[in-house]
Amino acid sequence: MNAVRTLPVAGALAALIAAIWAGLVRLGLPLPVPLAQWPLMHAALFGCGFFGTVIALERAIAYGHEAAFAVPLANATATIVALAGMWELALYIWVGAGVGLIVIAFLQARAIREPYADVLTLAASFLPLAAVHVLGGHSAAAALSWIAFLVLTIAAERLELSRVMPRPAWASALPPLLAFALAVPVWFAVSHPLAAQRGLSISLLAWVAWLVRFDVIRVTLRRPGQPRFTAVCLISGYIWLAIAALVLAGTNAPLGAGDTAYDAVLHAVFVGFVMSMLFGHAPIILPAITGWRPRVRPVLYLALALLHLSLALRLGGDASGVAALRQAGGTLHVAALLVYALLLAQGGGTRIRLSAPAKR
Repeated sequence: MNAVRTLPVAGALAALIAAIWAGLVRLGLPLPVPLAQWPLMHAALFGCGFFGTVIALERAIAYGHEAAFAVPLANATATIVALAGMWELALYIWVGAGVGLIVIAFLQARAIREPYADVLTLAASFLPLAAVHVLGGHSAAAALSWIAFLVLTIAAERLELSRVMPRPAWASALPPLLAFALAVPVWFAVSHPLAAQRGLSISLLAWVAWLVRFDVIRVTLRRPGQPRFTAVCLISGYIWLAIAALVLAGTNAPLGAGDTAYDAVLHAVFVGFVMSMLFGHAPIILPAITGWRPRVRPVLYLALALLHLSLALRLGGDASGVAALRQAGGTLHVAALLVYALLLAQGGGTRIRLSAPAKR
């Protein structure tokens, strides 16, 4: 694995570890805090530092040109700058890297001319917007922007993989409209927060309905091994996304950092939906990024079950106001990630040759 891949991967892992550490501190675990603002960096380290870098690296590999790797490198650099204590500078770098991701997505969309590529471009626009909201002190608006970024990115990738599925013309025309319907309320998250939450909840439920009905998982669920495992991860992720939408719809006040609805919505999306997608797609993505194709074994379902148990405990703590349940659930989030990583590594795999990016 060459440097243009190694450095972003290292930066993404650093962001993931730091975000997990910050999250445990926020839950009240007695862990040392190297920087006073570290707990406040939890969401940004996940949204921009980890997922932003991984998705930018994936997009750069798909684009296939050396210059595109400057975007995940910039994202990873911002993580190091943030962990060095220069928090505001890191956010500005994340804004710039997010703009770079928009450029890559736009150039790909011009070349591909498929609806999913347009959705990817729209998704990319929310990554720098989230960092801008953090700079402006709008934590709830930043959270909704990260939700839009990740949900639209994953939905676009599922659209790409599901092109082979037969479906009526109206179903093929619907995704760009659904993407726009999700984007509009998030654009007004600062000026009209409650209306934005209502609109986002409706659009999330619409996306869940479309994906459950037309995703290729309806076929892959019947195939053993990695296809079935990925399908189960996706189905469970869609359930958590629907739960997040329902919680969002049931809130009668704008979300605020620290309240239970905010915690429930964010973790139902980031842990329940996005981490389920990560579990399911990691065996597919890792070969392109690292050159290693892991072997998917039935024991991986244990890690997936632990992930869902942890989230059920956390949301139970949010609903009941029992802090111990929330803390137990948050701790088990970390355990599920570690178990998944260990089981994947122990399962073995094969090495493949990575293609070098083209120079431009």
